[in-house]
Amino acid sequence: MKKIKLFIIDSDETVRNRLHDAINPDPEIKLIACEHADDVQTAIDKLNTAKPDALILGINEKNSAEMDIFQKAREQFPYLPVMVMTPNNRDGAEIALITLKKGAAEYFPKTSPFSGIILPIDYFENRVRPVIKVVPRLNRTVLLNTNYLENAIQKTEPIPAEFFTNSFNRMDMVVIAGCLGGVASLYRLLAGLPGTLPVPVIVVQHAANMLTEVLAEDLDKITDLNVKEAQEGDALLPGCVYIAPGDHHITVRKKNQEMVIMLNQSSYVKGFRPSIDVLMKSVRKQYGNRTLSVFLSGGGNDGIDGANIIDVIGGQIIIQNKQTSLLSDLTWKLEMMGLNEGSYPIERLAHEISRRLI
Repeated sequence: MKKIKLFIIDSDETVRNRLHDAINPDPEIKLIACEHADDVQTAIDKLNTAKPDALILGINEKNSAEMDIFQKAREQFPYLPVMVMTPNNRDGAEIALITLKKGAAEYFPKTSPFSGIILPIDYFENRVRPVIKVVPRLNRTVLLNTNYLENAIQKTEPIPAEFFTNSFNRMDMVVIAGCLGGVASLYRLLAGLPGTLPVPVIVVQHAANMLTEVLAEDLDKITDLNVKEAQEGDALLPGCVYIAPGDHHITVRKKNQEMVIMLNQSSYVKGFRPSIDVLMKSVRKQYGNRTLSVFLSGGGNDGIDGANIIDVIGGQIIIQNKQTSLLSDLTWKLEMMGLNEGSYPIERLAHEISRRLI
């Protein structure tokens, strides 16, 4: 079996040691370097010589040598999956979002959100190792498009606002689910939807707690929809998009004759909090077969049970196709189980959602 060659660059020795100890015992991964970068060009030269299958890159500041390494690596090795690690604070979340929009394959926080202490070794074992193992299945066509996201957003023509003139809706709720690669897909999808969308949208994107707030704020700038990080008690309103906050499960319930959002921090489900399954089980009770579920790029098993529930009650499920997804493990499983009514390129999904609502 061919091992996945991994190169790690981070300025913090503790982080490097944690990653080394978490990854080195894995028989599927070969750690070929774990070091601090002295300067940008030296790092790029080492990458060129080592030819790794994946790079984990720690970035602590926006204006830094590490950010320059990221930019150079994306330019010179666009086929190379880069996983970025940043502090779990507001600045770190902004760095993570910048890199995700410029083609980073994934993002990991490396510190706790409140104390700033380096996360324990089991975090790196349980979160980083599984992502490294999907590297051979990543869509290199998506990786090679180094500037595709910003250009694609600018070229996106939203569904016309007057599309939704019929007062009768076939669906009452849209749930969008994404994991690895889902952030970039979410930008393209929301950019295509009009502010006149006649139903609320809840998004579960597997992400850390600091990132979801920054993500919601940034998405709100590129769409006429109202995008926000969900809060306890938020009323679910048409034309609004609610991003599930990191480290919280999100559910819906009826309160005083209106649907509202509820948050909790109960146990992780299939390794995730927020969980797609948790939301879909809740949505089933409140919206039944008038639920449209949309699965974007990602892997793992979170979402399969939820999709099965939505399918059984007669709701609709559509998925992003393999050709435009960075990782299509989850959507492939849904297709194999017959749990979808269609597979579409990301540039088509906004139209499909709109068409199925009325």
